[in-house]
Amino acid sequence: MSEKKFDELQKLYDSTKIGSLVQEICEYYSTQDDYEDNSYQDEIEPTEIVESIYILFCLQSREQILDEMALVQKKYPAIYSSIKSLHNTLLINMDYLSLETSCADKIAAYAKGTTSEDVLSHADSFSRSSNNLAEAEDKFYTWLHSRRR
Repeated sequence: MSEKKFDELQKLYDSTKIGSLVQEICEYYSTQDDYEDNSYQDEIEPTEIVESIYILFCLQSREQILDEMALVQKKYPAIYSSIKSLHNTLLINMDYLSLETSCADKIAAYAKGTTSEDVLSHADSFSRSSNNLAEAEDKFYTWLHSRRR
């Protein structure tokens, strides 16, 4: 990781205006950029599933997440270059229900025996019952892993 990105990540984690989910997304994409041999694909979930989960949880509080990403764009340009595509996806898709359904379909296909409705129901439930979206995402991963066994 470049020194500039590393410095920006340190500042980003100190910011009280950037929530834990956006911080996690920034770290994920910033560090993923530095893998030259696709070794990041050794992660527990494939990249497309991780991205679908990020989008699904960003949509739970879309306006807040867009505001936080706009702040990243303004204050942390090196990091923003890594999340720009995700930010644009959230901005461009005004029909977010279609985007949400697409992500749920990918996740459901990954977790055999799980429907898109299950995915959306659990994402909504965890988002409502958690203190923040990062905590909700953690609960969702726990549920998802239980479905993969």
